[in-house]
Amino acid sequence: MDRSYQYLVGKLQEALARDARVNALDVKVTVSGGKVHLTGEVGTEERRAALTEVVSSVVPGTPVYNEVTVLGLLDTVKHERIHG
Repeated sequence: MDRSYQYLVGKLQEALARDARVNALDVKVTVSGGKVHLTGEVGTEERRAALTEVVSSVVPGTPVYNEVTVLGLLDTVKHERIHG
């Protein structure tokens, strides 16, 4: 894997982890073909939208494909029971 790829992914993951609106440590970030892809799960639509905003602020002009799923409250409880 190329160092610049690893650096960019690390920079984006750090920005997502530090932003108070997002605080997303479990969102997967990949960069492919000049595009950023986000996958994973979050609890609210607001947090999902903030993911795109944070990434766009770090790499302005780069297309962001936010494929993160929003878990409803009941889904979150079920997910925590299964994985927790």
